[in-house]
Amino acid sequence: MPGAQQTNARGISGNTIVGSYWDASGYAHGFLYNGSTYTTLNAPGATETNAIGIDGSNIVGTYTVALGYQHGYLYNGSTYTTLDVPGAVYTDALGISGSNIVGTYMDASGNWHSFLATPAAVPVPAGILLFAPGLAGLAVLRQKYIGWRKS
Repeated sequence: MPGAQQTNARGISGNTIVGSYWDASGYAHGFLYNGSTYTTLNAPGATETNAIGIDGSNIVGTYTVALGYQHGYLYNGSTYTTLDVPGAVYTDALGISGSNIVGTYMDASGNWHSFLATPAAVPVPAGILLFAPGLAGLAVLRQKYIGWRKS
């Protein structure tokens, strides 16, 4: 990342890379690099954000808030969704594949655990869901247009 004190690449999907960089003040920010442009990723209200995994346009990682609590997140290109395991003190979302997210969390007793989650916030590729109805709509319009041209 241009101007960063340190940059760590963490995940790749196609030609898109995600990772974290540290600014001159020592704060971490996530980044997305598409081969020509860097985009900074900062979860709302976070003091630090790390981008760790990517699958298509879905990014997972961690963010820290002022009191030092760490949360996992899913970012779909426009919205950040917090991924906290119930009862967890710290949550790390570390990888994503399709609608599956893996990570680790620490419980209130200080024990670390792994998790596999399939949150509702991970969208099925919209193109698949929208393609069939859109195609059907075009077929109806085509039939109306052909019928109109014949009369």
